[in-house]
Amino acid sequence: MNTWIVFSVVSLIFALLFFVLMWHQNKHTAKRWLITKIKQDSQQKEAYITALNRLDGKAFGSLKTTFILFLFIIPTALFLNNFLFPATTQQQQPPSIEEALAHLQQALQENPNDLEGQMLYASAMMRMQNFKAAVKAYNKANELAPDNADILTELAEAVAFNNNTGTFIGEPEQLINQALTVNPNHQKALWLKGIIAYEKKEYPQAEQLWTSLALNITDEQVKATIIKQINQARAQQNKPALMPENLNASRNKSPMPVTKSIAYRITIEADEAIKNQDFAATTRVFVSAKAPSGPPMPVAAINVAPPFEWPLTVTLSDQHNLTPNQQLSDFEQVILSASLSINGDASVRNYESDKLTVSIGEPQATLKLSIP
Repeated sequence: MNTWIVFSVVSLIFALLFFVLMWHQNKHTAKRWLITKIKQDSQQKEAYITALNRLDGKAFGSLKTTFILFLFIIPTALFLNNFLFPATTQQQQPPSIEEALAHLQQALQENPNDLEGQMLYASAMMRMQNFKAAVKAYNKANELAPDNADILTELAEAVAFNNNTGTFIGEPEQLINQALTVNPNHQKALWLKGIIAYEKKEYPQAEQLWTSLALNITDEQVKATIIKQINQARAQQNKPALMPENLNASRNKSPMPVTKSIAYRITIEADEAIKNQDFAATTRVFVSAKAPSGPPMPVAAINVAPPFEWPLTVTLSDQHNLTPNQQLSDFEQVILSASLSINGDASVRNYESDKLTVSIGEPQATLKLSIP
C-alpha cells in the first residue's frame, strides 16, 4: 500500500468520524428541543412525540449507512489509486543480465572512451566465455590507459583463451612482460609468467616465480594452489615435493628476490615482402641482447610465435636472462638484434635486422627485419 492510499484512507476515516460526531450532536440538540416542546405545548404534544420517535428510528439507519461507507473506503481508495496512478502500483523488476549488457553495450557505443565501462563489459564477456568480445574491450581499455599492469594482464588472459589453444606463448607472453615491466610485483602477472615458463618447459624458472609469489600470498587457499603448481614444476626436475611449512621457513631464511624494473621495449618492423608472407606455425622471431664485449652468446633473449601483427612489440628484461651469472641490468649498454627463423631454430636466420647499441637511459628501440 503506497503513501497515496494510506493518505486517502485516513482522510476518509476522519471525514466519516467528523460526520458521525456532528450528526449525533445535532440529533442530541433536536431531541432536547422536542422534549422541551412536549412538556410545554400540550396541544402539539402528539406531533412532537411522533417526531421524537422518527428521530430515534433514524439512529439505526445512520449506523448502517456509516458502516457501509466504511466498508467502501478501502476499495474506493484502491480503485482511485489504480485509475489515477497506474504506474505506481506496478512492481519494477530488476533488469536481466541480457538487458543490463544491452544497456552497457548501448552506453559504450555512445561513449566508447568509458574506461570503466570497457573493463566491466570485458569482464562480463570473460565470464560468458565470449573471449573475442573480451579481447576487443580490453584492447580498447589498453588504448585508453596504456601501461596499466591490470589491463595488460587481463588482456593477456583473454587473448590466450581466444586463440583456441589456451597457450600463453606469443602475444599473451608479450603482454605479461609489459605488465611486469610496469609493475614487477604484479601477482597475477607473475603467476601467469610462471605458467608461461612451465609451458615452455622452463621448470626451474616456473618454480622460482611461483615460490617467490607464494611467499607474498596471505590467502591460505590461494597459497595451497600455488604450492601444488610449484610441486608440479619440482616433479619435472625430479625434486621432492615442497611442504607448506618448508615454504614458510624459507621466508625467514631469505627475503623474496626483488625483480629489477630495468627493461628494453623493442619494436620490430619488417619489409613489406616479409609482412605479406603467411608463415608456418614453427616460425619464430628472436630478439636478443648481447654485451658490447665478451662472448657472442646473448645475455637475454625472447621469441615470438605467429601469427605476427606488425609491428611487433616485445619487452626484454632480467626475466629473460639466459644464465644466472649475467643479468641484463648489469650492463650500461647492450647490443640488440632481431631475426626470423622459419623452422624455429635460432641459429637459422632467414631474415635479420641490423644490430643496434642502446643504453639503460634509452630503453626504447626499433629494429627492422629485412631480406638479405
